[in-house]
Amino acid sequence: MTPSEFVDALKTECADAAVSDCVRLFQSPPGRKPAQALVNLSNWYRGLDPADQANVVAALREAADATLFGVLCVIDGVRVVEDQPARSEFRLTATRNGSTFVISPGPEYLHDILRAEP
Repeated sequence: MTPSEFVDALKTECADAAVSDCVRLFQSPPGRKPAQALVNLSNWYRGLDPADQANVVAALREAADATLFGVLCVIDGVRVVEDQPARSEFRLTATRNGSTFVISPGPEYLHDILRAEP
């Protein structure tokens, strides 16, 4: 797995999936007695006109993208998550069929790969 494949997979399987999952929840909360907060969101969302629903989806996409970007910045070491002088350095590898691939650190920051994707 290359760093680009990793970033693409995170975008599709995490960020995009989170948006789709949230919209599905808003459209139809699951279970016999869903949480009241989710029922409230669902009632609000379903009461919106289609243009406003589309704006909610667009806002969810922005939030999911910002979250993924932030996590990749942390992995890349350009966003601090520790409040101390000695900070951790993150290393990310993937192993497939006995071969190990270095995802990070690499020649390019993961958050830059995300922003370079169309």
